[in-house]
Amino acid sequence: MLRVTHLSVGSCRVRAFAAGLPDRGRVDLPALVTLIDLDSLTILFDCGYGPAFFDATRRFPARAYRLATPVTLRAEERLAAQLPRRPDLILLSHMHGDHVAGLMDLPRDIPVRASGAAIAHLRGLTSAVGATLAACPLPMRDAVLARDPQPLEEAPALATGLPGFPDGRDILGTGEVIAIPLPGHGVGQTGLWLPAARTFLIADAAYSRSALRDGRLPPRPVLSRLGDARAYRDTFARLQALMRARPEITLVPSHCREVLR
Repeated sequence: MLRVTHLSVGSCRVRAFAAGLPDRGRVDLPALVTLIDLDSLTILFDCGYGPAFFDATRRFPARAYRLATPVTLRAEERLAAQLPRRPDLILLSHMHGDHVAGLMDLPRDIPVRASGAAIAHLRGLTSAVGATLAACPLPMRDAVLARDPQPLEEAPALATGLPGFPDGRDILGTGEVIAIPLPGHGVGQTGLWLPAARTFLIADAAYSRSALRDGRLPPRPVLSRLGDARAYRDTFARLQALMRARPEITLVPSHCREVLR
């Protein structure tokens, strides 16, 4: 029996237009984490915020990250406080601070996987400025690498059957949890397709379902600063087409307020 639970592990305040949202001014967006319970094990997709974020952004240049996107994390929102059980495996969609900081709240012996490209990029960040611009300041970068994340590409390749996203990696070898590349945002971003739940976790390939429905992309400067603007637009367009072709599939962006309603 498959059960999917979405948790909000902190939130960040951003300018609405920068996230492709119609709101005026600034909005608070949740940092969503997904707990996937299967008969044999429990998987955690992303980790949200954690005290490690505030520790890593205490001083400049990393403090600029905190100032650009102010973060709120109440005690009851911390990842360890919300998890009903210890995960058996952690999958990171990409290495931005709002997706990895909560990892440091969890036991060090839980296996961690991410795309090989994301891991390699993290290892290549050696300067404080470069790591901050990559949204994973050096102390956080070091803490993630200390968990020895392994490339998810070690899992066997699998045809997904999803229009526009034909290739995936069968994480468990059972066809239940399939990792799918979602290029454009950050480096090596990966989503997760859960066929039995008809749920596609799409990380930051869009900031909301409404943005996909209405075709509202973040501005080009934002896309370029956070990754590859052209690749983002291509992935976004393919997700739009999937939403139209397969309306029974639930798309879950990692900062979508609608997911929690």
